[in-house]
Amino acid sequence: MGKKPGRNREDVSVSPDMSHRFWARLRSRQWWLPTLMMVIGLSSSMAIALLVSRWELANDRLQFQRRTETLTTALQRSLNRYTDVLYALGDLYLVKDQQVLPQEFDQFVRRSLHNYPGIQALEWAPQVTQEQRAEFELEMRSRIDPQFIITERTVDGQITQAGARSHYVPVTYVQPRRGNEPALGFDLASSETRRSALESARDTGDMTASARIRLVQDAKDQFGFLVFLPVYSAPSNSLETRRQTIQGYVLGVFRVSDVVEDSLDELSYDINFHVYDQSADPQQRFLGFYNAEQKAITVNPDNPTQEPTSDWLQPQCERLTYCVHGLTVAERQWVIQFFPAETYPNSLPMTAIATLIIGVLLTGLLTLYLRRSQTELQRTKELSELKLRLFSLASHEFRTPLSTILISAQSLEAAAEQSLSEQQRAKAYTRIRSSAKRLHQLLTDLLTLTRAEAGKLDFSPELINLRQFCQRIVDDVQGSIEQPRIIKFEYCSDGDRAFADPKLLQSILTNLLSNAVKYSALASDQPIQFQVINTSEALEFRVSDRGIGIPPQDQAHLYDVFYRGSNVGNISGTGLGLAVVETCIRLYQGHLAFESQEGQGTTFDAVLPHCNA
Repeated sequence: MGKKPGRNREDVSVSPDMSHRFWARLRSRQWWLPTLMMVIGLSSSMAIALLVSRWELANDRLQFQRRTETLTTALQRSLNRYTDVLYALGDLYLVKDQQVLPQEFDQFVRRSLHNYPGIQALEWAPQVTQEQRAEFELEMRSRIDPQFIITERTVDGQITQAGARSHYVPVTYVQPRRGNEPALGFDLASSETRRSALESARDTGDMTASARIRLVQDAKDQFGFLVFLPVYSAPSNSLETRRQTIQGYVLGVFRVSDVVEDSLDELSYDINFHVYDQSADPQQRFLGFYNAEQKAITVNPDNPTQEPTSDWLQPQCERLTYCVHGLTVAERQWVIQFFPAETYPNSLPMTAIATLIIGVLLTGLLTLYLRRSQTELQRTKELSELKLRLFSLASHEFRTPLSTILISAQSLEAAAEQSLSEQQRAKAYTRIRSSAKRLHQLLTDLLTLTRAEAGKLDFSPELINLRQFCQRIVDDVQGSIEQPRIIKFEYCSDGDRAFADPKLLQSILTNLLSNAVKYSALASDQPIQFQVINTSEALEFRVSDRGIGIPPQDQAHLYDVFYRGSNVGNISGTGLGLAVVETCIRLYQGHLAFESQEGQGTTFDAVLPHCNA
């Protein structure tokens, strides 16, 4: 049997034309996917923003409705408290058999007037027939006021003596007296509005409020209303009996403005409203306009009023522009029409706008991420090359001191067979110690940079003896080189203790001093200056040498990883030292500066702020 046809490597190779078409399709696909992602992202963002906007408007409407309900509840609660005062006063007249003296009346209502500033006046008005009028006026002159007469108001608003009629309901007791003097003796039955409320209260036996009126004692341009509670000489269950046994009325006098402003004194909402009396004639329904900014009621609002319709008796809040609630005031129905004031927080759909912005940003970020995928691949390649360079450098730097340690150890092993001098053994020990320290420093630098890159390099300050700490580092650096150099250590401070991170500080000082020693070997007769200044503001460390210096063209790259100066020659090094110093000082939130001139030396200044424990 023959062999089956097969394919070699050339059969599956890609021609240049095929490669070109492949990369063209790949590039078109790379543009197509971000474009599709952007369209879908923007469409989704706008749809979600629209839903959030609708939800936000509904939430604003609900919040507005809750605030209007709070205002309505406050008004109703105040009105209930005011009417409860009249019930208490009516009970007093029942207990006293309608024989309440002026002093008793004054004492009884004093606390209520103090606790409820919305009450204009509390009054007692007995029913007096025409036959009883003269005797009644004479008695009131002797008991209350020498000038007492029964009065009424003329068409032009003047107070005058009441004309003859079958019966009168004059105000006899009134508190507070001050400011209400014109009300004393005024015949409540002389006004059609007041008389209608009086007769309704008399016939039903229930507390009854009047329609809007102009108070005889009020000089303000405000509407008022009265609330009457009938007092009978005996319990009555029939209309005829009530009319025969009526003795008079306890009543409360209220301004609409006082009631509203007192009720809402502790509430601060930017909501205006109109007050209407739904039980009154259409021309008499408007009671006042509440201005939230001024916190006051006016009867001539700047905004045009909308007359309530019959369906307003049911509370409704269908939109944010207005909201309607009802009140019950002594058998009368009031209607409150709420609407936002000019200072009401704008119901801008901020959440919807934020949602749209976030959606657009996320879409843009995702699109940018897709477009930059090739760049990330390139960066990955560069990172791989950097790691390869790091491993190559590390292996070279590790091999030299390890070789030194190995050779020195072999020399010591041969000491048993050969008689080595004490000086030779000490030199071997020195080389081992120096190489071990060099390895330890290299590993420390690599670990510091790696942890800093990963964000895991901690900053842990503690209280140390700074003078002893620096002296120990100087001794370690001098002991790590085969030909010791003179490091002139100068400590300038009144105290030896300071808060510092010992690990970071050791990396900073060790690398600065090691570089100074390494790159000033040719100037062995010149000491290295190491100055420590511990002030109340900061810790300053200055390291100066008279070595080879740093060329100007290398100074901009001084803190780059693996970068070494162009004039280092055969001096060994990794290019990690100053990168470690700069990383530690940045974590320390300090400052690093240097001055250098090629061939004359370098000075580094590291300034670290004081830190607390």
